[in-house]
Amino acid sequence: MKPIGTDEIKNLKYAIQYFQDCYLVSSIGALAHSANGRKILSENIAHTKDGFRIRFRNINQNSEDFFVTQKEMDDLIYMDKFLNPIPINKYFPHNPIVKAIEVAMNKLLCLYPSKKPWICRFPNCNEKFEYNKPSNFLEMFTGKPPLKLNEGSFSMTLKSKRKESTALFDKIKSDNNCSFVAGTAFSTNKNFSDYHCYSITKITKNNMLGLFDHRLSGSNYLTYNEAIKKLKFIVGYFNKDLI
Repeated sequence: MKPIGTDEIKNLKYAIQYFQDCYLVSSIGALAHSANGRKILSENIAHTKDGFRIRFRNINQNSEDFFVTQKEMDDLIYMDKFLNPIPINKYFPHNPIVKAIEVAMNKLLCLYPSKKPWICRFPNCNEKFEYNKPSNFLEMFTGKPPLKLNEGSFSMTLKSKRKESTALFDKIKSDNNCSFVAGTAFSTNKNFSDYHCYSITKITKNNMLGLFDHRLSGSNYLTYNEAIKKLKFIVGYFNKDLI
């Protein structure tokens, strides 16, 4: 087996989301933004003779490997709610590593259905891996519990955690070598989707929070105050947390 390479990991930062798994694609993209996140990606994902080996480091306190064949990847077809295939944009192909992780998540959830939280089982979906919490995926994949700000709260914004949010934003700004995912609940901004996850790319010197939307393949920027009003949660790691 051969670990995935530097360029493959770099491409994960901007991989396109096709299925209803923003939690997964944004989490993988976020890990590609930090040195130790990239190290984990390299160690957890390897090419095999006919596909990939995907490692999850903490499934009920155990590490487990899932082997995904090219045929299994080919059989994972993007479809609408009526199960009609939807053509993939040839200019924005489905990243093969993301696809392999999606197949691996399907296998994982067949063996361990409790790894999909009950609240994520309500939306209708075509695949088991669709809908989950980024914190749930990240802890299984990295083996490390992520920092969580307001993810499990009933509060739909970060307003009740203004002080903690500002402190976290300042810390990310001073150390961009980190891996964080931001999520929305209801969104009143046309540039943001309801119940969607974004990878945090950076926080600029003038306090603008950079978010990458893997569904639309585009970036948005929010001031601290806008982020506190429009985002529901932040989940992730500083580089030292992934040692």
